[in-house]
Amino acid sequence: MNVGGQASSGTVDATLTSLAISMRNLMTQVSNLSTWVNGQGGGLAMLEGLGYPSTGNAGNPGGISDAQLALNMIAYLNTVAEVYFGSATQGTQFNFNQELSQLWAGQ
Repeated sequence: MNVGGQASSGTVDATLTSLAISMRNLMTQVSNLSTWVNGQGGGLAMLEGLGYPSTGNAGNPGGISDAQLALNMIAYLNTVAEVYFGSATQGTQFNFNQELSQLWAGQ
């Protein structure tokens, strides 16, 4: 007797469907965030208006402001979403995983 669930083509089908839907939903959320922040062409000012500091922060890469760092993170995420939706390509090698790792909060 086997213990636990047994894999089958149905298991793979269900997993593929779940992952594809989750990815579509996540990429849509990323795109919506970028549109909300940058939709009027003033993403940096918008973030500063929400309370992100505009002054440089020595704790950030390159000493950039928290507003600029947040805008950079949104741009990294949105590039992946644009590639997903077919509206952009990533022409150079770039490690999105590494760049976004600073947002993981140890998770």
